[in-house]
Amino acid sequence: MSDKNRGGFNLDYSDGFNIEAENFIKYKSILQRLLTASNIELVTRGMMDKECGIDAIAKIESQHYFIGLRFRKTKRDFNSITLSRHINDSASEVKKFLRNRLRPDFFIQITELINHIRITEVNIDAFNLFLEKAFKDGILEKYYNKKLLAYEFPLNDLDSNKNKVIGNYGIRNYLIEKDKLFT
Repeated sequence: MSDKNRGGFNLDYSDGFNIEAENFIKYKSILQRLLTASNIELVTRGMMDKECGIDAIAKIESQHYFIGLRFRKTKRDFNSITLSRHINDSASEVKKFLRNRLRPDFFIQITELINHIRITEVNIDAFNLFLEKAFKDGILEKYYNKKLLAYEFPLNDLDSNKNKVIGNYGIRNYLIEKDKLFT
């Protein structure tokens, strides 16, 4: 895989950064409300983004928090969290979250559907407990999607009675009708 693209769909970094910037502007007020942030700024294209997965910085109660962002547009709701690239890839998001001292505090995935928007907010420190356990138990690979060249973590798997990941691993999930989104 080339260092000039972002993964399974071979989207060039420059195109991806432009799409990310457009979506950040579109959803900035929603991100601020979700995080109860007084401000949020995009910091993509630099080393913090490429090496640590940090796309934005939010100011919440006079403290600064690092934010990882994912914007998806699809007709079908996969109801999952997507983290790009295989853990053996130097640019793997799973690797960034597990191995880097500097990483996002929150990962927010916004999925545009036909009539709804799904917003999934993940507390990375809490979610890392799941990732570490999956890696240690040898089950991380079951979440890898070879077509996407990304890990897909279905929220239903994470919310099972056995795992209790949604509550214990810091995930909040919202489904909002598009016509009520910006009101």
